Amino acid sequence: MNTLQTPLEVVAKGCYSGSTLTPIRPSAMATTSLKLSDELKQRAAAAAEQLGISPHAFMVDAIRSATDKAEQRGAFVAQAQAARKEMLRSGSGVDADAARAYLRQRVADQTATAPEPTSWQK
Repeated sequence: MNTLQTPLEVVAKGCYSGSTLTPIRPSAMATTSLKLSDELKQRAAAAAEQLGISPHAFMVDAIRSATDKAEQRGAFVAQAQAARKEMLRSGSGVDADAARAYLRQRVADQTATAPEPTSWQK
């Protein structure tokens, strides 16, 4: 081992390459086993080779990406549920047509003013 490298750097260099480098302390690493079809394993290995990384790094990055997406979706759903609960509690909300028009303006020029909530109860 090069005396300028910490054990963490050595482990990370052996496991990850390029933008997938996420330092993980050796004691924090868990071992898991994946059962993949031969076809999927070959596809993953080919994709990893194309990216210039190891199949292990490719799979770790794929799991990290899927986990990030699942967490983001969970947060989005929780935010939507909280907004719905608040709308039901307050009895006010933004008209769908006004919301769409606002979003179109934001996409076009970023200077749109958000519509005000109004009462939706009769």
